[in-house]
Amino acid sequence: MTALFAASASTAMAEESAADKITVEDGYVRAVPPVSPTSAAFMKLTNTAQSAHQLKSAESDISEFVELHTHTMGENGMHEMRKVEQIDLPAGVTTALKPGGLHVMFINLKAPLEADSEVDVKLNFEDGSSRQLTLPVRKMAPMQGMKHSGNKDHASQKGDTH
Repeated sequence: MTALFAASASTAMAEESAADKITVEDGYVRAVPPVSPTSAAFMKLTNTAQSAHQLKSAESDISEFVELHTHTMGENGMHEMRKVEQIDLPAGVTTALKPGGLHVMFINLKAPLEADSEVDVKLNFEDGSSRQLTLPVRKMAPMQGMKHSGNKDHASQKGDTH
């Protein structure tokens, strides 16, 4: 009888998906100017499971493409973004998706992202499970030292007052 209970308990534990074992805290999407084609989502992902999991992809209808990204130091000493195939979520560890590090990247935004609005984002894990989130859009201070695409001379833009 004890063996039957132990087998049932381990089967029940094995049936819990990555989405069931990953907690999400402090999630938000960066508000960007209407002319910006990109934005990013940040959050803390805690894997409460006894085994590692991976975030394989994310989805949202706010942009044409959604990718997992990280920042690396480029040859010129500037941070550069690059796509990653997955974000590893070690057992018992909180992984921070934050500015200057790992993040969910939204490319070719379909509409401006205004502060105090909300965005639906779906996180997809290695076992096929997913977690649907509704994240607030927050205005953030610009990061210094980032390599930006587009106009390199921001001070020459018409109407710029800084």
